[in-house]
Amino acid sequence: MQRPLIATLLVLVLMLTVEVSVSAAQVMRWGGEHEVPAEVEGTANVSQIDAGNASGYALTGSGAVLAWGNGKYGALGTGSSKNHESAIQVRLPAGVKAVSLGEAERSGFAVTSTGRLFAWGMNKHGDLCLGEEGENETKITMPQEVPGVTNAVAVQGAKNHVLIVLASGTVETCGWGPEGQLGLGKSVREVTSPTPVPGLEHIVEVSAGPQASAARTASGDLFVFGSNQEGQVAQVKSTHQLYTPTRLRLPGPVTSVSVGGGAPLSHTEALIGGVPYCWGSDVSGECGDGSEEPKYTPMVASELAMLGPLRAVIAAGLSTIALTVEGNVYTVGEEGELGIEGGEPSLSPQLLEGGVVEISGTAHDHLDRH
Repeated sequence: MQRPLIATLLVLVLMLTVEVSVSAAQVMRWGGEHEVPAEVEGTANVSQIDAGNASGYALTGSGAVLAWGNGKYGALGTGSSKNHESAIQVRLPAGVKAVSLGEAERSGFAVTSTGRLFAWGMNKHGDLCLGEEGENETKITMPQEVPGVTNAVAVQGAKNHVLIVLASGTVETCGWGPEGQLGLGKSVREVTSPTPVPGLEHIVEVSAGPQASAARTASGDLFVFGSNQEGQVAQVKSTHQLYTPTRLRLPGPVTSVSVGGGAPLSHTEALIGGVPYCWGSDVSGECGDGSEEPKYTPMVASELAMLGPLRAVIAAGLSTIALTVEGNVYTVGEEGELGIEGGEPSLSPQLLEGGVVEISGTAHDHLDRH
């Protein structure tokens, strides 16, 4: 799960929440109800994508946010819980321009050009960072500004927690974290407002899974925290949990990291010099090394590495999505996530599409952008 960093007509579009009607689709989705890649209508000119659990998000060049898929709990940010198969605009306040996207289980996030953060969708255990407590699920159907955040640059979440990267290189978190995925220590199980994660500096990227988190520094150091039931945080002792960020020893600087969004026993993929490394659960060959054994230490994803230097690699649910420097997309792992009709689980990468510039994926939804 990544990202950096108008005019009267745009304001009217935002206020009316009209559907985008562009003839050519730029984004393809698969997983869930879509066995093979299907076009997402209305995504012809987007600059960034982010897959949600049953929905998807995209950023346009003008700073508008598009959404599609399952609108339950207000995950599409349109003011209702209605589903939309075509892209529709999220109803950010008039004049607000987004520069970066994020998602959690059934919620979306947008970082604005001024460093503000907006959230919408399912709010449980305070994982929308709006200061609301409790286990009861509530739905926020319209984007709300997260109080106290004025210098955000990136945001990513998972089942019930979210990580926010600030311009200072520090990280704040909120939500539910009994396994240590908040990074706030063993005694902190829930926070409902953005709370600084100790020990993290110079961070440029974060990624979150159901029970594990990762943060990458500008120099390529990688910090992990959370459950290690099947190696999710790469600790040899299988029952060990990391309640605060711990630096991993790796063979070189990490250029990207993705924590899986599947069942609690997720996996992580990281790129080092274009070579994919994996650790964590591997029940369906999702690590991409040709086996189905959990990895308690980072291992070269040898089958994926045979594709040559990779531009990006995403740990999805029980699968991994890889993007080569030539723009080809390969998938490996569980059958329902490969994007191949009638496909069976595969320990070897399967070619899906070409001409792709960006990939994204979670447990149930997978995207690529052409």
